[in-house]
Amino acid sequence: MDLESALDRLYAVDLDEFTSTRNRLSSELTSGGDKTAGIQIKSLKKPNIAAWTLNQLARSHQDEIAELFAATDRVRRAHRRALSGGKASDLREATDLRNRVVSKLTKIAGTILVEAGHAAATATLAAVSDSFMAIASDDAGADLLRKGRLERELQPGAIADVAGLTLVPDGDDDSVPVPKVDVTALQSARVKINEARQRVKDANEALREAEAEAWKVSGEADEAERRAKAAREAAEFAKRAAEGRKNDAEQAAKALEEAEEALNKLDGSS
Repeated sequence: MDLESALDRLYAVDLDEFTSTRNRLSSELTSGGDKTAGIQIKSLKKPNIAAWTLNQLARSHQDEIAELFAATDRVRRAHRRALSGGKASDLREATDLRNRVVSKLTKIAGTILVEAGHAAATATLAAVSDSFMAIASDDAGADLLRKGRLERELQPGAIADVAGLTLVPDGDDDSVPVPKVDVTALQSARVKINEARQRVKDANEALREAEAEAWKVSGEADEAERRAKAAREAAEFAKRAAEGRKNDAEQAAKALEEAEEALNKLDGSS
């Protein structure tokens, strides 16, 4: 077993089995003579629920993931042409197509979560959807998604780095004028986008924490109810037992009284 096959096996397991599988694979690699690979595997962090879902989706729905990458590339090209004076309608069509693909994949992600026994929480699905959008501006993250080896969800950014764009005319006519780009305005817009993205990230994190707390409180309430029910049942059993002992005591007292009366009669007759 080499490092690549170990990685494929590790990121394919259920989320609850990740840590134990990681440790076992690390030991196997080390004992097999590949200490470096063993250390690399050992250092890997357990994916969060959104990343785990993305990894499973990438492995089980490769055709749909390929469709996402194709749609994203189409958006990128249309965006470049729009900056060069091309048709805005082409960009809208490409974006609509990409959004439909993202919507389809997000629904599949929800099914994967439910079938694995996890909640298809709104925050989790939002993180999954954002990751699909993020591959347009995160090449490293896109590669990890292809391989199904994400540790965390991806964060969406600008569709491309405008400063590094090669403008693509809509056609082969070299005479198409290239409009001047207001770099300052673009940089300002990118700053605002990053700030808005951070606010969304913070809001999603707060939502995840709130949902986790709600699950915790709900679980504690269920446990308290179970304990209260058990206490009520125990009290009822004790009450019935006490009533039974009371009846036994009354019958014993009556028997004693009858025995004493019989004894007194015997004494009187003698």
